[in-house]
Amino acid sequence: MSNYYDVTFHELSGKSVVKREVISDKEPFDAWQDACVSFTDEVLNIRVNEEAFVSLNRRFIVRIDTQEVDGPVDKQIKRHDEIMGVVNTLSNMGF
Repeated sequence: MSNYYDVTFHELSGKSVVKREVISDKEPFDAWQDACVSFTDEVLNIRVNEEAFVSLNRRFIVRIDTQEVDGPVDKQIKRHDEIMGVVNTLSNMGF
C-alpha cells in the first residue's frame, strides 16, 4: 500500500529542501529515494515543483527527515467532514 510523505533534506549550511506529498511503497527510511528524480553516490537530483529542479551534493546532506502525511484524497474527505460538521452545528442553532 502506498503512503504519502513529506521529505526534508537538511544541508550542512542550515538550508533545507522539502519535497511534499511524495508517494512511496517503500519503508519510511527509504522513501527519500522516491522524492528524487535520480540519485548517485555523489548527487541527489530533486524536482521540487513544476519549475524548480535542485541538485544536492550528498557530502553536504546532514539529515533527511521523512514524515507520513495524508494524501490528497484523505485531505478532501477531512475537509468535507469539517464542512458538514459546521453545517450541522449551524442547522442545530437555527440558521
